[in-house]
Amino acid sequence: MAVLLAAVLAQAPGPASLTLPHYRLHLRVDESVDADALRSLAGSGTVLWLSTRSNMLRDSTLEALKSFPEVYVQVRPPLLEAHARQLGRAPRVGLWVDSSTLDASGWHHRLGPRAVAVEVRGVLDVDVASRVADVRPSRVAWFPGPEDASLAGWGEFVQLPGAKLLGPIALGGRDVALGAWSWRSSASRVLLWTDAKGRALGGAVRRIRVREPLDEVTLVALFVQEPATELELEVGADPESLGYARAWVERLEAAVSGSAR
Repeated sequence: MAVLLAAVLAQAPGPASLTLPHYRLHLRVDESVDADALRSLAGSGTVLWLSTRSNMLRDSTLEALKSFPEVYVQVRPPLLEAHARQLGRAPRVGLWVDSSTLDASGWHHRLGPRAVAVEVRGVLDVDVASRVADVRPSRVAWFPGPEDASLAGWGEFVQLPGAKLLGPIALGGRDVALGAWSWRSSASRVLLWTDAKGRALGGAVRRIRVREPLDEVTLVALFVQEPATELELEVGADPESLGYARAWVERLEAAVSGSAR
């Protein structure tokens, strides 16, 4: 894939340093992270995805979530009155739900009107799409298996409301309409969640999961090619992982500040 990266760099000349009008950095963080450390990751474009083991958060964690411009907390049924009361103190906090938990009971409505992000894993047929559409999601992510990626599923996916993300799939060359690229250079490696030609189609966003530090040239080229590119980081609870995530937030905040000069 080094050839592909070289081609992108050649086709997308741009500034030597990164300047952005805004950014989206998705941080996937576990609820075990200390509230102060969590708060330090908040930036003007950070989107926090908080994975949980129950629907009840620590009060300090809930307060830290209010620092983020966009945040989704993983919830699942049953949703008890105590859960609803706690999350009621943070009305801007969105829900992160699995499509398999959406049913006629409408359990998530107990939390009132708020942003909902839905993950669909496996087949996306008419029935699944209908359940997802009923919650009027602000974000939808579809992670199909090799046998689940079909044009029919893609058709249902692009008609859903909200920002859409297509997860990586191993298609073995069967279908050029969907896929994922892995780009490598001597200093950088990224996974692109996008179509097979590196383009976001049907309202889907291009999100890059960053696994290593990116050199400035590679990062600039990615945003020149597709300014709406979003980045994603898995953040562990250890100091090194948290420091790495903070460095990314600071780097992107500096890029926005540089653009404003």
